[in-house]
Amino acid sequence: MATTKDKDGKPQRRTLIKASDTKIMRHIKIKGEANPFDPAQESYFESRLGWKMDNNLKGKTKLLRLWWRQDKECPHCQEKITKETGWNIHHILPKAQGGKDNISNLMLLHPNCHRQIHSQKLEVVKPAPVKGGLDEA
Repeated sequence: MATTKDKDGKPQRRTLIKASDTKIMRHIKIKGEANPFDPAQESYFESRLGWKMDNNLKGKTKLLRLWWRQDKECPHCQEKITKETGWNIHHILPKAQGGKDNISNLMLLHPNCHRQIHSQKLEVVKPAPVKGGLDEA
């Protein structure tokens, strides 16, 4: 405990944070030979981006915006995306072709749908934003 004074001179109690109170966040190392511009490794970097987005507030906000903009549906199979079904991040224009990590170039897909799209080299059209959803970041 510590005591400080507010702007009126009244004492205020403050609790000091211990280092042991800080949650340890492990990072995932990038594979040694990984190259974000190699189309063969696109799935690896998309899954890494999804993990990073799910583990910080800004990323979670982006995930939520994508989910709302897609009306909570997978554009490939038109089924609902839920916590139980899981999701993967997909780049509409692959990073190897100059695609970015911005919300206009990303979509959420079911993990199985995402594997099908990459293995069969299918194209998926991003659905039009749903009215009443969250605005773009």
